[in-house]
Amino acid sequence: MIGVVALIAVPIGFTFYYSLRNYNLQIGSDQFNGVDNYIRLFTGQNGDFIAATLRTFGYVFVVIVFDFVLAMAQALLIFSMKQGWAKFWRAVFILPILVIPTASAVFWRNVMYAPHNGEFLKVLGLDGIVNPPLGDPKLAFWAIIVVVVWAWSPWVFILFSSGLDQIDRSVIEASMVDGTSYFQRLRTIIFPLMRPVIFVTLSFKALDSFLSFPFVWVLTQGGPGDSTHILSTFIYQQAFNLLDYGNGSAMAIVMLVISGVISIAAVLGWQRFYGKEA
Repeated sequence: MIGVVALIAVPIGFTFYYSLRNYNLQIGSDQFNGVDNYIRLFTGQNGDFIAATLRTFGYVFVVIVFDFVLAMAQALLIFSMKQGWAKFWRAVFILPILVIPTASAVFWRNVMYAPHNGEFLKVLGLDGIVNPPLGDPKLAFWAIIVVVVWAWSPWVFILFSSGLDQIDRSVIEASMVDGTSYFQRLRTIIFPLMRPVIFVTLSFKALDSFLSFPFVWVLTQGGPGDSTHILSTFIYQQAFNLLDYGNGSAMAIVMLVISGVISIAAVLGWQRFYGKEA
């Protein structure tokens, strides 16, 4: 137990220590500067950090919305199928999650989004375009969203599908006898019973999306320009490309606090919905 705590606490302690220093190997500086790094972050002196933070929240929100819509639609479709077809399509829907994130990103970058022979662009009739999605500041963000949702919505689908399987079908059949429409059953039976699963799943999905790194870095490395930088990639660039460990450490601590808040919200949500049943 002590080893586990040390494994977590020691890196955080060193990160916080360096966040209080002007530690930049590129210019050869290493001196204590207190909370100056944090002041620069929160007063907008490092405008890129503010932009990356806002972009991260936007990224998380969009990913969650698309994941929810796609995964819920797939789960409801499976729920309405006969057992044999349900097993087949469930296996099809979860295939993308079997591919590791880095491999997925490389596949989409080099095959689906390739400017002259990209299969995804061919489907849209855009193959051979001069400025492919990943090279367009206005489209790159959305191109990344497509890849992330394709790769990780199966995880949300699995949890939603498991939640639907716990619903007593006799309740739904009774409501059908009463003449309720499909959307009435969704609103009055299925969604209320699914609320705990939806809340907990999307809470953890928000944390996962907030910490997302492989897709953005492999696909665009934050470009073109800084148009797709989220916090994780921006911190990586500051610390390991620009060698500004002081500034990068301060950003990492801020990111740790934000992700901690999301984690606490997820745990409290779990306790709220399941604590009374325990």
